[in-house]
Amino acid sequence: MDGQSIIMKEKIARTIFRIWFFLGVFGFLSGLGHGVYGAETGLIPTTAVYGVISTDAVYLWMAYEKGIFRKNGLDVNLSHIPTNQAVQALVGGKVNFSTTGPQALEAALAGSDTVYILGPINSFVLSIYGRSEIAGIRGLAGKTIGATNKGTPTDIAGRLVLKQNGLTPDADVKFAYLKEIPALVAALKEGVIDAAIIPPPNTSQARNLGLKELLNVTELKIPFVQHAVATTRSYINANPDATMRFIRSAVEALQFTLRNRPEALSIMAKYTKITDPELLKEALDAYDKAWEKVPLPSQAAIEAVLAASPNPKAKGAKWDQFVDDRFVKELAASGVFK
Repeated sequence: MDGQSIIMKEKIARTIFRIWFFLGVFGFLSGLGHGVYGAETGLIPTTAVYGVISTDAVYLWMAYEKGIFRKNGLDVNLSHIPTNQAVQALVGGKVNFSTTGPQALEAALAGSDTVYILGPINSFVLSIYGRSEIAGIRGLAGKTIGATNKGTPTDIAGRLVLKQNGLTPDADVKFAYLKEIPALVAALKEGVIDAAIIPPPNTSQARNLGLKELLNVTELKIPFVQHAVATTRSYINANPDATMRFIRSAVEALQFTLRNRPEALSIMAKYTKITDPELLKEALDAYDKAWEKVPLPSQAAIEAVLAASPNPKAKGAKWDQFVDDRFVKELAASGVFK
């Protein structure tokens, strides 16, 4: 074989190697985008979002930080999106699980297949704080109160309480929607709004700013879906195993959170950016009284959401058409909650 032929064969070999190398790298990167990586590691890839940066979501943060999702065979991409947008992403198939209040039910009334699968908190854990000179809830007449978004627990709790005190929402008291809980406290501090509906530990922050608690809504024990987890029936039908693994992880993480307060406080500090241990402790104390021992979606809470819904279809709806509680019931039957 002459020298020119040898050189030609070497060039061909190098070209083939480059092609195979490129295809290998391309295939690997494509696999990352389509769940191949999860399959190779034995984990099921899935996505979850929490809608509020508040103690509500501490057990999901715990599941992620302590590897509980991975222990149960899931590779979870956990991120934050404000609840209204989170449920829109859920409806659009961009995420698989989302924390939610009434939004999942409203989406279902509008024609989506969203469904509650977990009900950790079935009453309001909120307070109304305002400027020190405001004399109680009735003193809000002619003023502006802040909530996260329209149709959220902060919004609906505020409207219910105003009506109970003889005030007409939007007429007697204006609502300002600032999307995030920390933004409500900041707006109170700057005097942009006169009052706000907020959860702990933000209540402690408000108090430290010299603001006054006008009403502790938590103590009223009003049934409502303040915090639940939702998915879609189509996702459940296609991924029943992943759904059970997610719920098992959430339940284990909630139980771990309740038993391991120091770690819970540390994780709360990381995600809420609140470092004062007394503020964090007050928040966890408040939620300790609110967590459901068996986190089933609640009939009373869902019926309260239906009663508050502006959608005409809510009037004839049954509470259980918005629920798939088979997974929590299966865990209960196995003795997980004993």
